[in-house]
Amino acid sequence: MSDTTALDAAQVGIRMATRDLGGRALYGARVLYVPSVLAEAADLLAKMYEAGQHHGITPEDWAAVTSLPTGVVDALAARYCSHVKLTSTELHTARDTLIGELGTKGLTVRPGLRIAVDPPAGGPRFGYQGREAPLSLALTSGGWDIRVDEPASDRPHPIAAPATEEGAREVAELVRKILCGEAPNPFARPAVKEPSA
Repeated sequence: MSDTTALDAAQVGIRMATRDLGGRALYGARVLYVPSVLAEAADLLAKMYEAGQHHGITPEDWAAVTSLPTGVVDALAARYCSHVKLTSTELHTARDTLIGELGTKGLTVRPGLRIAVDPPAGGPRFGYQGREAPLSLALTSGGWDIRVDEPASDRPHPIAAPATEEGAREVAELVRKILCGEAPNPFARPAVKEPSA
């Protein structure tokens, strides 16, 4: 298996593992991934496929016994979404970068303990029963997270992103895409399937 073939297979595997509004649930909420973490996941998975190939194990062989793509994204989610260690300076730098990036994207931002971001006119609505409500973001020892900013909101969705300035830029772009309807609404309730006759 060539490096390119392994990477291609890995990219497909990672897309499949994260296709439903992000990855699997972590602590009860779906994880959202920024592009750099997905690229890191694909690179790691490709290396695992290559190592398996040296022992005669193909990606299909792995799939018969376990889901390496899911394991890889789960491992990265655990790294980026728990036990994040930041100095006060690093935390403030990442938060300030996020606030600045959201502002340069034309979004109305209200800094506070959580950073509230108002939805643009004509975009999707996120509040209870379709009301307009802002989204709010935080960076804590649990990493980045996002939720609807209203009392009845569900628990926040973790965002697998580095707790850095570059990670803040990626989080800002993810939020812009969600607010403008360019990315799936992570707060949408699953559609109820009607029984077939």
